[in-house]
Amino acid sequence: MAKKCIGCGIELQGEDKNKRGYLPQSVLDGDSKELYCQRCFKIKNYGEYIPIEMTRDDYREEVKKALPEADVAIAVFDIIDFEGSFDDEILDILREMDSIVVINKIDLIPDEKHPSEVANWVKERLGEEGIAPLDVAIVSSKKGYGTSGIFKKINHFYPQGARAIVLGVTNVGKSSIINRLIGKNVATESKYPGTTLKSSKKSLTNANITLIDTPGLIPQGRFSDLVCEKCNLDIVPSGEISRKTYKEGKDRVIFIGGMVKMKIVNTGELKPIFSVYASKNVTYHDTNLEKANEMERDGRVDLFSPPCEKCAEEYKKEKIVTEKFTVESGEELVFKGLGWVSVKRGPLEIEITYPEKGEIIIRDAFIKPKR
Repeated sequence: MAKKCIGCGIELQGEDKNKRGYLPQSVLDGDSKELYCQRCFKIKNYGEYIPIEMTRDDYREEVKKALPEADVAIAVFDIIDFEGSFDDEILDILREMDSIVVINKIDLIPDEKHPSEVANWVKERLGEEGIAPLDVAIVSSKKGYGTSGIFKKINHFYPQGARAIVLGVTNVGKSSIINRLIGKNVATESKYPGTTLKSSKKSLTNANITLIDTPGLIPQGRFSDLVCEKCNLDIVPSGEISRKTYKEGKDRVIFIGGMVKMKIVNTGELKPIFSVYASKNVTYHDTNLEKANEMERDGRVDLFSPPCEKCAEEYKKEKIVTEKFTVESGEELVFKGLGWVSVKRGPLEIEITYPEKGEIIIRDAFIKPKR
């Protein structure tokens, strides 16, 4: 039987260092059962990113092949980019089989929210998608908070043991959760998307539970996937996200990085109050309409990030559209994979200019902004 990398699941080979799964033949012929391919070794030890040519369909095919073996799905979502964690493939699976939904990155929420509040909001949001999980676990894989609860929930619903397929899109922290459950760093963790390449099985000690690790799927509609790897990392927050609150009237313009332009079109005397949430590495710029037009005309890309200088030219090839939205009090307007706007006093009437491939939705507020 061919040996596989325990970090990403790829089949190992010692013949061509330029192909996937390379490991020196001398190491491959040894007795060790815990082998990492050269790519995973460099990611784990040096943080060096080596891109792999795999398409969205390649990742989906890997997940489909692993599904028949599973008794239950463990679906991992990022609470900071909840809608950006959605993928049609994952949602379809959750509608058809038993699942335990894991909500990661609870430590990054900028306002105190009790885990039960988060769980109730998640259940309602998933209910809108026709999904009713067995249970919801609220965790922080970074801090270790709540991960033991996943193990307890699996044991509760499957006391005789289970094979659990772990699902998630890229950047939700799936590999770090698996490592927390196993108790050691086996799955390759990386700040870069697309680290896991093939499905692989990992057993939990002292329990009849097998985790089937799968590649992170690439969802449609994320703004973060329209820029380079560095900008992608900047958009995906590693620390508590930033919040800026506005009370703006007609023809004020707010830029979120260089990806979103929001023009206020309210005509009433009562100005809307709203907060913008995004990674601290994403710039906000608030100005009037005349200056906004001037900055765009002069190409002042130095004021906006992302995109960076490296990917700005490629990003300019994206088709840009303009659309009007009305967001009521207690609602949020979400830019998948970038951030969201939460309205305290509405309605907020806005004209948004953004890349057509980015998806925007309106949802019930997760965080109520303060005045």
